[in-house]
Amino acid sequence: MDVHLRDKVAVITGSARGIGLAIAKTFGRAGAKIAICDLEESDVANTLDCLKKEGLSAYGEPVDVSKRSDIFPFADNVEKRFGGIDIWVSNAGAFVPHKIIDTTEEQWHRIMDVNVKSVYYGGLIAADKLRRRGGGVLINAASFASLIPSLGSGAYAASKAAVYSMTKSLAAELAPFNIRVIGYIPGVIETGMTAPTIKSKKALLESQIAMRRIGECEEVANAVLFMASDKASYITGTFIEVSGGKLCVQNPKDAWS
Repeated sequence: MDVHLRDKVAVITGSARGIGLAIAKTFGRAGAKIAICDLEESDVANTLDCLKKEGLSAYGEPVDVSKRSDIFPFADNVEKRFGGIDIWVSNAGAFVPHKIIDTTEEQWHRIMDVNVKSVYYGGLIAADKLRRRGGGVLINAASFASLIPSLGSGAYAASKAAVYSMTKSLAAELAPFNIRVIGYIPGVIETGMTAPTIKSKKALLESQIAMRRIGECEEVANAVLFMASDKASYITGTFIEVSGGKLCVQNPKDAWS
């Protein structure tokens, strides 16, 4: 099966590292022109150098995805640069490692702005830019926490549950414009953000996963590539879980005993 994105323009937010960077590379290798953004200018510059050394067609800007004054001009600039946008991936996210009762109001607003408001903005941008292309794909990053929250990161889980719900609503709202809206739910994936937790709790985390190993960013990116491609033309309003079977049963570790 030839899964490709030839002649497509794809935007991936939060793409200077981790899953976002893996998606950008995977999309570029599949033939897409890619646009990246992240918070720090130096990170964006380094990522663009990395992508261009591979011979990939890439554009990028430093963007705070929680600010309308940043993200909408970025979308306009991508459209001017590449002639339009076909795929928008709202991957950028923030994490607060606190119980809800220990989360400050400032932290609460920041995580909701980055994780929820940016997805709302992505929906507005898709309704404008993708619609003008005759359709496209809007892809949102949820989290396993949107299904089962963990004690100690309640605000993050609440924000991702909002993304889960919003994705389904947007799928219905944008379907008349030939825009599919889907999401991905990563399990425990090796990234800079998850590295400290994996280091301290690796055995426990693996015991909850049917495949009994930590996932890699490229494994998520490959799933997102399929979702963005024409091969997934009848998939909308739902999520693909990329978790190695995390808690697919209550006792996955028993299969290994």
